[in-house]
Amino acid sequence: MNVTKYKALLYAVDMGSFSAAAAKLGYTQSGLTHMMNALEEEIGFPVLQRGYYGVKLTPAGERIIPRIRELVNCEDALFNEIELVRSYGDDVIRIGAYSSIATHWLPSIVESFNAEFPSITVNIQTGTVEELYTGLAGGRFDLVFGSVNSKYSFRWVPLAQDRFYAILPKDYPLSENEFRLSGFNGTKFLMPGLGFDEDISAVFQENSVRPFVTNTYVDDPAIISMVEHRHGISMLSELILSQRNDAVRCVPISPAVFRSLAIAMRPDGLSTPPLKRLIALTKDFVRAYKSKM
Repeated sequence: MNVTKYKALLYAVDMGSFSAAAAKLGYTQSGLTHMMNALEEEIGFPVLQRGYYGVKLTPAGERIIPRIRELVNCEDALFNEIELVRSYGDDVIRIGAYSSIATHWLPSIVESFNAEFPSITVNIQTGTVEELYTGLAGGRFDLVFGSVNSKYSFRWVPLAQDRFYAILPKDYPLSENEFRLSGFNGTKFLMPGLGFDEDISAVFQENSVRPFVTNTYVDDPAIISMVEHRHGISMLSELILSQRNDAVRCVPISPAVFRSLAIAMRPDGLSTPPLKRLIALTKDFVRAYKSKM
C-alpha cells in the first residue's frame, strides 16, 4: 500500500475539497482525483462521495478513516525516529525538564545513569511548559520531566506529588502556621509565568478560589522577590522552594494541594533499554529524595 495516497486522502477529507488539497500538496486537481480513484480501486469500495459541496467520506470511508490516520501517524513517527538517529546517533538521550527538577533531581540521576552507561550522553534543556511539551510532541526530546497536563496526550510515568505552599511577606498576619486555600480569595495574587500558571489555575478552579490575579512573566526567584517587596502574595511548590532561604514566609496550604510530577513520553516513542534504566533510576532517586523531606 502506498501511504502517500492515504496522506492525500486525509488532506482531501480534512479540507473537504480536491482543489484545496491538490493546491496544498502541489498536485493538479486531475492528478489528485486520479490518485483517489486508484486508491479506491485498490481498497475495493468507494471511500469518498463527490458533489457540488466538495468531497466527504462514505459510510465505509468513515469506518476505516481512523485506521488510515493511525497508519499515516505511524509512518511519520518512524521517519521522525530515523531522522533523530541520523542527527544525534543512538548514544544521546535528550531530556526536557522544569528548572526545579533540573536543579534538584537530574544531576544525581544523570550521575548514576552515566556510571552504568558511560558512552551515552544525556542532554538536558529547561524551558516553559509549552516549549517542553511541544518539543516532546515534535521529537526534540525523548523525555520531559514536568507535571501532568491533560492538554497533552502523552504517556505519563508518575514520580511524586509536589505540595504547594503560600508565599507571603515576612510580616503577613497569620493566626496559625498554615494558610487556608480560601484565604487567596480577593487577594492580589502574583501568578507565576512560563506556563506554570496552569497547575495553579487548576487548583483555584477545582476549589472555586478567586483571587485578583496579576500575571507575571518572570521566573520563580523573581516571584519570591516580588512577594518580599509586598507586590502581592503567591503560591509555589515544595520542590521549587527546596533549599531556598529567602526573606519570605513559605506556609503550607490547607487543605493540602499538589501538582503531579511525572515523566512524559510520546505514545509512539521508542523505549530503549537505556531509557528504561534512566526511568528506573529516576523512580529510585525520587523515592529516596521524598523520604528525606
